Amino acid sequence: LDGSSGGASKADGALLPMAEGNSWSYQVTEDGVVTTKTTTVGALEAVGGSGPHKDEQAFKVTTMKKDGTDKTESWQYAEAERVLRYRELSYSASTGELSLEEHWDPDKLHVDWTAEHTAEGASWLEIYEETKLPTGGTESTAESRDRWTVQEVGAEITVPAGTFDDAIVFTKAGGSTSKTYWYVPGVGKVKESGGQVEELTDWEVGS
Repeated sequence: LDGSSGGASKADGALLPMAEGNSWSYQVTEDGVVTTKTTTVGALEAVGGSGPHKDEQAFKVTTMKKDGTDKTESWQYAEAERVLRYRELSYSASTGELSLEEHWDPDKLHVDWTAEHTAEGASWLEIYEETKLPTGGTESTAESRDRWTVQEVGAEITVPAGTFDDAIVFTKAGGSTSKTYWYVPGVGKVKESGGQVEELTDWEVGS
């Protein structure tokens, strides 16, 4: 199902439905400049790279702005009620060449919709090692801590793709940054704020 239907199937209730071919398009606003980006789920494949999950299978997820800049490729593992990030490649907006590789140990949480972590007011800490390998630069590894909090359950949110009345609102604070996410069961992320604002314009999720 896709955005043209006015709503996606809520049959599985996944906050991030991960299947090959699923895609989400967003309007991105940053410092008054509006662009677009699309995230597409590719096939299951070996994660690769040098991190702890290099030999495991995960979905290859590609995000690209409409003008072809700021492309990222990441390998994400879908559990029954969570999606985890294992590795990510970022490409230069000016040259299109690889600029940064990152991997996480044990993983970096993308979203968690277990009952425990979708109750209003729930809060938990994710701790992981983040390794950065900049092209032509020096590898570095540091501990990261992300504090997740469920701000609201059943929130109403209006974005270009439409109005949803069953969003779960999370905040994630780590280091000096804080972001807020609105996820809708069976659809995915419909809005993100913090640094820049992303709003869903269209989506395609297999039934």
